[in-house]
Amino acid sequence: MLLLPFIWAAVVARVASQSPGSSWRKPNLTTSRENRIALAQRAISQAVSQFNGTNSMFPDPSNTYGLTGAVYSQLAEFDQLTTQSKYADDLGRYYSSAKTALEQSGTKNFSGFYVLNFGLNFGHGAIVAYKAYNEPVFLDYAIQSWWAAVPYTITQAELNLGAMASKSFDLSPSCQGATMAGGAFWSKDLENPEIVVIATGCVIPSLYNVTAYVDDSGFFILSALLAEATSNVLYLSAAIESMSFIRSHLYNAQGLVLDGISARANDSCAIGGGLMSYNSGLMIEGLAVLYSVSKNTSYINMLDELISASFATTSWQNSTGIIQPGDGSIPRGLTAAYLRNATSPSVRLSIASYLAVQYNAVVDLAKQNGGDVYGGDWHGPAGVTFDTSSQINAIQALISSIALDEPVLSSSPSASNFSFLSSSPTATASAPPSPSPKAKTSIGGLVGGIIAGVAVLALLLALLLCWRWKQRQSRLQMASLVSPHPVVGMVDAFTSFHPSSHSASQTASSRSASESRNPKRADNLGIPVRGAPLRSLSSSESWAVPPPTLISETTRSSSGLPPLPLKRHVPNVAVSPTREDPEVANEELPEYRAA
Repeated sequence: MLLLPFIWAAVVARVASQSPGSSWRKPNLTTSRENRIALAQRAISQAVSQFNGTNSMFPDPSNTYGLTGAVYSQLAEFDQLTTQSKYADDLGRYYSSAKTALEQSGTKNFSGFYVLNFGLNFGHGAIVAYKAYNEPVFLDYAIQSWWAAVPYTITQAELNLGAMASKSFDLSPSCQGATMAGGAFWSKDLENPEIVVIATGCVIPSLYNVTAYVDDSGFFILSALLAEATSNVLYLSAAIESMSFIRSHLYNAQGLVLDGISARANDSCAIGGGLMSYNSGLMIEGLAVLYSVSKNTSYINMLDELISASFATTSWQNSTGIIQPGDGSIPRGLTAAYLRNATSPSVRLSIASYLAVQYNAVVDLAKQNGGDVYGGDWHGPAGVTFDTSSQINAIQALISSIALDEPVLSSSPSASNFSFLSSSPTATASAPPSPSPKAKTSIGGLVGGIIAGVAVLALLLALLLCWRWKQRQSRLQMASLVSPHPVVGMVDAFTSFHPSSHSASQTASSRSASESRNPKRADNLGIPVRGAPLRSLSSSESWAVPPPTLISETTRSSSGLPPLPLKRHVPNVAVSPTREDPEVANEELPEYRAA
């Protein structure tokens, strides 16, 4: 009997470790997919009704153009998830009028007035629209937005010089032994080194003033999405370099993404230590798209670890699992991973539950009573008056729930509570069967059953689990003793992709990368979470995955292959004598126009 307390502790620990969401609020969907679609559509209509009829943007575009781009992206994503083209014509008009309005204000390629990443929202929406409708004009818009960010993305050649044309301060060539190549600034300001660190290209632009920081996720995501849509190695290489930058510089010890790092030489690589949900959410989205392009299982490992750490943290949620304050970047990133099947099955189950938690919180606690206005606090109170940012965040949670099909209860212990999104928008689910006594129950049900008095069965199960748990701990301890390094096998074979040193190929060839993993850590969820790279690593040990081997023009010529259509180059940047805002000169990019 003296062993019973230890046996009980082992049972509780074992059961709790099976899922990060044992205390999550309402982790199941009971609303039909049809009703979820209708609810999201009404919320979208509420937002679109606020557009200015002339320029198809929210009022005061100089401060809200990033929010407009976020809504454009959501319209395209809604159609993509519902396999329809409800907003196709509207988006064509919106982009055309917004582009004209922005150009009349002195900006090009949707680059915006001051905050570059707000313009990348338009690029994100455009590439999603291209994939949803297959209209070449949207691909043009996405490419133009991408090129607008290129002059603000650090290359190795610029680091070797210690300066770049779009910034007036000296650059740090490396931090903690890792190159700064691939980092992208968010601000177009030339003289002022105070660069606001926000998750570039996020669903909801948020401002946190920090000094001279760079962030990279918006350029990372747009590059990855363009690579997915076009199979162009130009975008793939840029995405890999951006991913490597984030992995090398912006992961903390818990495996979450920090806000930014200073690129100014005399700032000693100062890191913005704030933990905001959108940073990790955007990294999740980018990694999911990279996996879709490459099918490299290293990205599955990275996603499992980052998502697990995001579910375990209390930095933006409490035990209910509700994101606070409400933010759409985590749901959007998780949806990208879910639809691309870019995680392990166990993490995929948790994603479905987590998205259900956010949907139920938004509908139950943040939705206006009898209306379609949403508050910014997903714990409540409900929205009363329209707020653009709050509405857009809520829309993202509503849209993300559409990725989950009708709720079903499977008799298989390993099956998800949600079936994968059907290709048919009218697909329906069968009625849930009566649960079998041997079917896998929820964590709360299992613990409740033990407490309720199934003493004999609980004792037998406890003895078995205790023995297995001890065996597993012994193996883990042995593994930690023999593991030579926490990042073994993740050696960088990626060479700097400088615009003038490589040719672009239209199709990304296959590649492989080392897939060794860290020893599993028993903290947090009981799910392996990779920490940040050790600061002592040399610059040759980053988190990059090797890009495809490029065929040189000499080789192509000797082999009788046609010449490459374009070499990657940074567009000419025209800087005035007063060193004011540089603009991309080759705006139309005719060589990239879709056929």
